[in-house]
Amino acid sequence: MRMSRLIVALVLVPSLGYADDIAGRLALYDNEARTLGANLPAPNAPAATDTHRLVDAEVAYSLGDFDGAAQTLFDLVRPGGATAGPDNEAATYYLADALFQKGDRGAARTYFENLVKTINVSSHYYQPSLERLVELAIVQHDLPAAHDSIAALGQLAPGVRDPSVPYTLGKYAYAEDKYDDALALFDQVPKGSDYELQALYYTGTIAVAKKDLAHATEIFTDLIGRKPRTGNDRRVIELGQLALGRLYYEREQPSKSIDSYLLVDRHSDLFPDALYEVAWVYVKSKQYDKALRALELLELSEPNTTKTPTTRILEGNLRIRKAQMIRAAEVNGTINTNEQSDPGTEYDKAAKIFTETHDQYMPSYAALTQMVDGGLDPASFVDQIAERQSHVFQNVAPIPEAAAQWLRDEPAVQRFVSVEADLADTQANLASAQAMLDRLDLVIAAPDHSTVYPALASRRERIATIQNDLANIRNDLADQELRNIDSSGELAQLTANRKQLAAQYAAFGNPEQAFAARVTASQDGFDKIDQDATEVETYIDSAQAMAVALRKYANEATPALPADQKASLQQQLDDAAREAQAIEDEIADVRRNVVLGKDLAAIGDTTLAQARDVRRQLRAAQDAEQHALDGFVASSRDRKKSEQLARLADQAWRIAAALDTTDQSIAQVVEAGIAQARTEVADLRVTLAQYKKELADDDAEGRALGGSLLAASFKDVKAKFYDVIVRTDVGNVDVAWSEKEDTDDDLKRLNLARARELKQLHDEFRDILEETAPPPTPHKQITTLPPPSPEGPATSPDKGGAKPGDRIKPVGDDDKGTTAPTVKPDESKTPKKGGSR
Repeated sequence: MRMSRLIVALVLVPSLGYADDIAGRLALYDNEARTLGANLPAPNAPAATDTHRLVDAEVAYSLGDFDGAAQTLFDLVRPGGATAGPDNEAATYYLADALFQKGDRGAARTYFENLVKTINVSSHYYQPSLERLVELAIVQHDLPAAHDSIAALGQLAPGVRDPSVPYTLGKYAYAEDKYDDALALFDQVPKGSDYELQALYYTGTIAVAKKDLAHATEIFTDLIGRKPRTGNDRRVIELGQLALGRLYYEREQPSKSIDSYLLVDRHSDLFPDALYEVAWVYVKSKQYDKALRALELLELSEPNTTKTPTTRILEGNLRIRKAQMIRAAEVNGTINTNEQSDPGTEYDKAAKIFTETHDQYMPSYAALTQMVDGGLDPASFVDQIAERQSHVFQNVAPIPEAAAQWLRDEPAVQRFVSVEADLADTQANLASAQAMLDRLDLVIAAPDHSTVYPALASRRERIATIQNDLANIRNDLADQELRNIDSSGELAQLTANRKQLAAQYAAFGNPEQAFAARVTASQDGFDKIDQDATEVETYIDSAQAMAVALRKYANEATPALPADQKASLQQQLDDAAREAQAIEDEIADVRRNVVLGKDLAAIGDTTLAQARDVRRQLRAAQDAEQHALDGFVASSRDRKKSEQLARLADQAWRIAAALDTTDQSIAQVVEAGIAQARTEVADLRVTLAQYKKELADDDAEGRALGGSLLAASFKDVKAKFYDVIVRTDVGNVDVAWSEKEDTDDDLKRLNLARARELKQLHDEFRDILEETAPPPTPHKQITTLPPPSPEGPATSPDKGGAKPGDRIKPVGDDDKGTTAPTVKPDESKTPKKGGSR
């Protein structure tokens, strides 16, 4: 008896602990089920309110992302004015100023004007908007357009005006060349304000305009001694350092000019300008080594700018001057012992610089020459100049990048490139929108939408996890309860059905975890496809480089290729270009499909759907079995335990039912969101088609305008390249001429030294030479005259008479006797008395 009680106790202890554990877990699941079913998030709701989006735009604006800020604010501001709501003024102002900062001045002026019309003087954005309108008039050289804004700012009471108002009015007066009015306005800028240093800089500029360089020097010296409080102040001080360097240069104070230039921080974007200008100061001071170091540092800091050829040519000329100075020092014997170079080395460096610069810019000059002469169509290079190439592999050889860069620096082309950049951004945005709509269409068409909305999908995933655990708990509770009763008949059949479905469901393992693993493996496969596409693009890049080289060779080969070979090569390259572009289009399709595949990897998984269907069947079987077991509680061998197990099973059933209801509610919300999304996508496709048509029209107009602008700019840029080519050729001529002059000078000095040494030797050995020198030996006269006849003449041919010794006298050798002078020497001074000559 005691043994049986002990056995029962040992059996009941773990069972009671197990029951307590199940009860605790079910209590947690019960609370979580109520939380999961409450406050279901609405699908298709905006991620942030308008206020939050405005804050995001302001943050982007403060970080300098004016494009991002403008794109966000376009949705908040109506085209005709400010959007409704409490944040309309801020949204409109930041949109207008973002457009102003990114260079879209026309649109910025429109938004500022609309804002000024809709707000009053008390608005926080009233005065800044008027100031921006004045600045736009100054920048666009349309001063009359700012008269209304100037009048409105002038009507403000002094106590109400912002510190920036007198500064803005002073800039406007300076633009009108009213220097005295501008000085009076700049003096009104409050001390310690953010505009104090800017006003001081303009004051110094006015002194320069008035030719008062000494006063301007004092002002800029005071400016650079100030301590900057903001980044804008630091910028103004750097501009003052440049201005001070130029003033000292004009005032013939090179050392102070150099010191001022070297104050510019090397991290500043003004540092290259300072290096370029300080190099000229060194040149003026004949400090060629320092000038060369400044130019070398400039080339390292800005390797590819329009200043590069000028810098290189200047460096070559400085090499020539340095070689001449070294040679002069060698001749005069004043060479510095620390000098490690020699004239020949410097001449070689100069020739190398001129030759490299010539070779670098000659292809650009040749390409522009072909364009100007009509050999190439300017419109075919619009994409390259505007940097809007849609394909890597081009049908025509691109013009050299140096020519493209110089063309972009032309004012007219700059405006065109800016417009094309906006069109390119619009095209990219429309393409992104098109891809997004395509992805949405596929997602909407998928049979399963349970994972479409992440917020709802996470709840459904948690419900599935709890349902999975509840299914195991109910299986275990049913098995324990069956041990206390005698199962037969219908109950046995229900139990067998439940166990069969449980085994079938267990074969899926953890369905959610297996689903997540399959999604990860699928996305990894898509990543591998994307890597393969990248490798193909690499091969296309290499083929494009080879095609460019072959086209260049065909056009510039020396000697020229035969016409048939050149035509055949061009045809092959054109065919390869078309094939490569087709491959690029296919790669683009592959990339789009990769993105779509990643999106659909988590949608419509058949295995997960099957597991969920089996779980629903298992739950129905568990419900039926539990209903039957409840009728056997009274006849159980351990009624207390059976009652406890029944209560736990009933609680698990209620939790599972609540979770199932929540899951169905989520499914209904998801389908409602899908229906709404389907309608919105259809509307967006109509709007997208309209935008595409407008973009096509604007793009066609822009390309036509761009072709004409490029054709007009080609001549100007060609002239600049021609100047570079001529200057490099002249530089090589200077090198050769300088070397020739040095050689001629060396020859002259050698000849002089030789003559001097010979004279010295002759003087030293004159006595010896005179004593020992033998008399000159008469040379035997060689004549070609015929031998004299036997009767020979009585005299030599040069004898004048028959007598020997008589010679023919030269003209004027006849002795005519002494002739009396016409005037005696003394008669000309003292004539005789009593008479005259």
